Amino acid sequence: MVVHPFQRLSNFRDVGGLKTADGRTLRTGVLFRSDELSRLNAEDWVKLRGLGIQLICDLRSPGERQKRRLRLPDASIRVVNVPLHEQATQDGSRRKLLGFLFGKTGGERFREFSRAYYHHIAFEQTARIREVITLLAGEQSLPAVIHCTAGKDRTGFLAALVQLLAGVRYEAVMEDYLRTNDYFALRLEKFIRVMRVLTLAQVSPERMRLILMAHPDFLDEVHGTLMKRYGSVETYLREACGIEQDTLRKLKDRLLA
Repeated sequence: MVVHPFQRLSNFRDVGGLKTADGRTLRTGVLFRSDELSRLNAEDWVKLRGLGIQLICDLRSPGERQKRRLRLPDASIRVVNVPLHEQATQDGSRRKLLGFLFGKTGGERFREFSRAYYHHIAFEQTARIREVITLLAGEQSLPAVIHCTAGKDRTGFLAALVQLLAGVRYEAVMEDYLRTNDYFALRLEKFIRVMRVLTLAQVSPERMRLILMAHPDFLDEVHGTLMKRYGSVETYLREACGIEQDTLRKLKDRLLA
């Protein structure tokens, strides 16, 4: 079982600690990723402040933020909302989610939705990606934490971009991306047991795992398209997202030991 210091979070972890292709190390204690921070209790907030967090980058949609407001105990941490998508993959619309869960072809429809979701973020939300990267590269922005609702797709994609920009090999980035499944394991199995009872066993555990777990295919496909079009993540961030080379250099300098 994965252990981290927070009582109310399931998917909080350090983005750093990975080796780059040229032998350097992505610094720890600088950038973190998380599921929804609105769940934090008073004790958790003390622990978060103990990490020296200067910036929280909230990737949730306006609707998600309205449902679960992030209430800071004080104003010492800056919060910036940068919605990467109007919906979360596992949120969507209620009707769509029910179709994914109960529909005969719901599994394949969910795969199609997720592929389009990642493509939309990578190639249609480039201004938002530029905003996040520019925020992280700014003075007095680190240590920072990026989060969405589950900390799985939007946060996972942004964390992967940062790690790849820093020079981490894609295989190591993918391994870290899939660690979400280790962090969610206990919570997921409990959820599946409850849902099996509530739905009178009409929804298979496999269908629920498909919808709630991180899968390599979605990141693989969008990364493959990105590399085919631009050749490298740095070129993609510069040309597709319009990020200044100096901004990318500053972020790499701050992230690498």
